Amino acid sequence: MPDFPLLLAIDTCGPSGSVALGRIPGRDIEILGQAELAGRTYSATLVSAVADLLSSAGLHLGLLDAIVVVNGPGSFTGVRVGVSAAKGLAQGAGIPVVAISRLEVLSRKSGVPSAALDAHRGEVYLRLDRTGSAPVELLAGPKELAAVHPVPTRVAVCDEGAAALLARVWPQTQLVTTLPPLASDALRPGEARLIAGAAVDLALLDGHYLRRSDAEIFGADVATQAAAGVQIRRMTAADLDRVLAIAENLPQAPHWPQSAWLNAIDPESTPRRIALVIGASGAGPQPGSILGFAVASLLPPQAELETIAVAPESQRLGLGESLFQALVAELKAAGVGDVLLEVRASNRPALAFYRALGFVRNGIRPGYYADPIEDAVLMHLPSAGKLS
Repeated sequence: MPDFPLLLAIDTCGPSGSVALGRIPGRDIEILGQAELAGRTYSATLVSAVADLLSSAGLHLGLLDAIVVVNGPGSFTGVRVGVSAAKGLAQGAGIPVVAISRLEVLSRKSGVPSAALDAHRGEVYLRLDRTGSAPVELLAGPKELAAVHPVPTRVAVCDEGAAALLARVWPQTQLVTTLPPLASDALRPGEARLIAGAAVDLALLDGHYLRRSDAEIFGADVATQAAAGVQIRRMTAADLDRVLAIAENLPQAPHWPQSAWLNAIDPESTPRRIALVIGASGAGPQPGSILGFAVASLLPPQAELETIAVAPESQRLGLGESLFQALVAELKAAGVGDVLLEVRASNRPALAFYRALGFVRNGIRPGYYADPIEDAVLMHLPSAGKLS
């Protein structure tokens, strides 16, 4: 990468948008131009604004070292326009793209690790700093906010809606008011991602919408009380009827025949597998009922995570992460230092879940899945992740 990378940043997530052109010589940022875009005009004005910026600076698209796109959360249409434009510009010119959350940009701009944006309908997009692990981002209303523990001492906000909701639910939290982030604010964190090799595969680049389905997954960290009444143990033959029933109701779960499940719990099978179930410990209305399961195959020093699944009625309770943490303990005891998995490219909730657990993408397997034919995204959790 050049010593002074030339970057284009695009942010169309908020009520108004912006594009910025900048060069980063060392610790400084030289803003070569920035243009604000009126809301609801992005599809008509974005590409021409980029062209005007480049022309004013005496540059052309092919000179860019990367495009930084703020890919949400925010307006569904705005996010889609920004991501689509970044893809189109990059594809034709062969330019790498890095994607960054608007919540992260707000956090970096304010210097406050936790941040919130108005999601309307009495909800916020929330970035929670977690000491010792990666921040988590979720869609939260009053109920989810009330379940957060510990409550952050400071949160960055840039709009009245988020400030009003947080002040009501978290009265002890200091709200640090900051101007709304602009595209230029994404240049520095975007450069850091570029240097770290985090350019995205354009085929997989998508909006960071934080719709409710994503919040159900990320809610593992804010609904900690829900996991208190469960127990995790090794899967047995007596659990298989319930396991098969859960899998049948989840399109993305493995629809293995019973013989494959019996093989998964057989300690003499090759490769050996670890199969766990999570169930009520006795406090619920159906003590002992199986709520979810996880299976990993062992080829030390590696393992392949074959599935983590939670019954639809028991999702959004943190059970998936609890299962994974229990599985990690078993894998460490078995001498595993690197966990691999593959997932359908269209399964955005699963991709978000695995990223939240620390997995990173390391490849793609074209046309791997059938019915329908679809690429598989390959991911791994290195030994520096949650196995450390």
